[in-house]
Amino acid sequence: MVSKTMRKVYFYGAISLDGFLARKDDSLQWLFDTELDPDYSIADFEAGIDMVVMGNTTYKETGKILGDRPMFPGKEKIVFSRSQTGSVADGGRYVSGDPAAIVTDLKLTEGKNIWIVGGGAIVTQLVRQDLIDEFWIQIAPILIGRGKRLFEEADYEKRLSLIGIKGIGQLTELHLKRE
Repeated sequence: MVSKTMRKVYFYGAISLDGFLARKDDSLQWLFDTELDPDYSIADFEAGIDMVVMGNTTYKETGKILGDRPMFPGKEKIVFSRSQTGSVADGGRYVSGDPAAIVTDLKLTEGKNIWIVGGGAIVTQLVRQDLIDEFWIQIAPILIGRGKRLFEEADYEKRLSLIGIKGIGQLTELHLKRE
């Protein structure tokens, strides 16, 4: 069912124990090498989403891991890029500009909720403007030491409320919402 109210914006993604989304070279392989519960599925989460938003590096690195498999099938992909324009594979488009302004505009369009996939620069800008309604953050038991952080250093302080915690194989998932 398509909502006639403002869409919600969700972050759903994994980080290392020391807070990194990706290695310094942008690799996400550490995550895909982490053991998950074989019965775990994000189908319920994905059912409420019809759009995914990410940076170009996240898009490219996820594509490398997936290979020929479709990326977020059935979801419109909005990919931030400073140099790419036009359409992305599997339905979607490249955009440039202020992530907060673009996501604010996307929230006003009809549809289901919006999934922010990454990266950290986009997440940080959206957090600063109170645009992420809920977070599902999976923490992997690995220390990377250097890399791309989920939350970049910036001028913000935000209090979140804990909705739940669950184990997903070797991951621990925190579900939080903005106060």
